[in-house]
Amino acid sequence: MTHYLKDYAYFTNKFDLDKAASLQKQEHWQEMNQTDRDVLDVIRRYSVKFGAAHLKHYTIEKAIKKSNATVRRAIRKLEKLGIIDRIHYVRPVMNGLGANIYAIKPFKQPSKIEKRVKDNPATVKQARNQERKASNSAEMLPVPTTFLSE
Repeated sequence: MTHYLKDYAYFTNKFDLDKAASLQKQEHWQEMNQTDRDVLDVIRRYSVKFGAAHLKHYTIEKAIKKSNATVRRAIRKLEKLGIIDRIHYVRPVMNGLGANIYAIKPFKQPSKIEKRVKDNPATVKQARNQERKASNSAEMLPVPTTFLSE
């Protein structure tokens, strides 16, 4: 019997899943707080068998001992960081909403340019300043002198 969660999995074995989760956690360590890491760990633990996890918020709440709002916030953040995929699931029998399916995405190594820009905030600041100067010079309009004298 083929399990439906395998259709949503990115990995075929638990070693690749664990490695990807670990690399994702290392890459986004500064952007994540302890609750985010705990939620990712719960999803990883439930994903070991089939490569994806079919979890209710309540199950994650109980596992990390946090509120429903905190769990939803952490899941939203993990999804925004590109660490997990959230698949909305509709039960085939009753046509009702079910718990979401969560799948940990494979780790994508950042390119050298992305890493250099990320490591050097001065480069980002210079690029923003140049962009701002270009937009300001294009939008600069002459100021009427009659308003200044009054």
